[in-house]
Amino acid sequence: MAVMDKLSAMQTFVQVIEADGFGRAADRMQIPKARVTQRIQALERALGVRLIHRTTRTMQVTQDGRAYYEKCVQLLANIEELEDAMRRKEVSPIGTIRVDAIASIARQIIAPALTGFMREYPGIDVRLGCTDRIVDLLEEGVDCAIRGGELPDSSLVIRKLFEVRMGLYASPSYLATHPALGHPSELRDHVCLGSFSSKTGQSMRWKLTNNDVTIEFLPGAKFEFDDGDAAVSACLAGGGIMIAPQFSVATYIHTRALTQVLPEWSAGVRPVYIVYPSRRHLSARVRCFVDWVIKLMATDQALSAVPGYLPVSPSEYNS
Repeated sequence: MAVMDKLSAMQTFVQVIEADGFGRAADRMQIPKARVTQRIQALERALGVRLIHRTTRTMQVTQDGRAYYEKCVQLLANIEELEDAMRRKEVSPIGTIRVDAIASIARQIIAPALTGFMREYPGIDVRLGCTDRIVDLLEEGVDCAIRGGELPDSSLVIRKLFEVRMGLYASPSYLATHPALGHPSELRDHVCLGSFSSKTGQSMRWKLTNNDVTIEFLPGAKFEFDDGDAAVSACLAGGGIMIAPQFSVATYIHTRALTQVLPEWSAGVRPVYIVYPSRRHLSARVRCFVDWVIKLMATDQALSAVPGYLPVSPSEYNS
């Protein structure tokens, strides 16, 4: 098997694993499914091992296939970096990266600062997606993502950027038509705008603290959301009381469209992370963006003025 043919077969194998199917890999690569099958079969013959067990309906990566996949990813990343270096005379990397970020952070923090990134790395184009939905980075072709909350264990590299204070909020119209609220125990007499995991469907518990006193409970929420912007919209319309990051509702607090409820009680802090696939060698352009975001969060004066922003120490960036 010629070297170039083997590289094509390796690239195709990686696409099949990451797309979780021959057909989806063919669609990504814009080649016939039969050619994908031929390349994988030729690769298996050249290696003398079975990489994928497949039927007409299912496929399962073998142990050898999983180990080979990890090596292929590393090798192809090295080749990509080498080709990038050979194609350019300047040090600055080139190419396009796909970034996905929490909508409020994308709009209020990342997007306004992108002109600075462009000046520093003119050869890199950024496609910024703004969503609170948890995306599958490999399946959806996302190079890195900015996410909040406690992340499940995964194969992703997770680096903490900062933390934000969480609080309870409601609209004046809601508060005017419901009983006065002086203690979390009285939330049972109110409409709570809860949240749930879009992945598991599980309702999220509320944890409120006041000095050394902590109250944790599952609110009897009449409405639950898996999208922060949707919850804010419902809250603005007088739908009930919600928990939200302080900086994401700061504008509404300033215009008095929302009011903080039980201000002496904290709804905790929410960590914000940048995550990317666990590959030993990132492409130069993705590494530049990750390093730029970390620097932005550590030094940007505008960010330090964001309500509820809590910086982390430099040692935590690798946690």
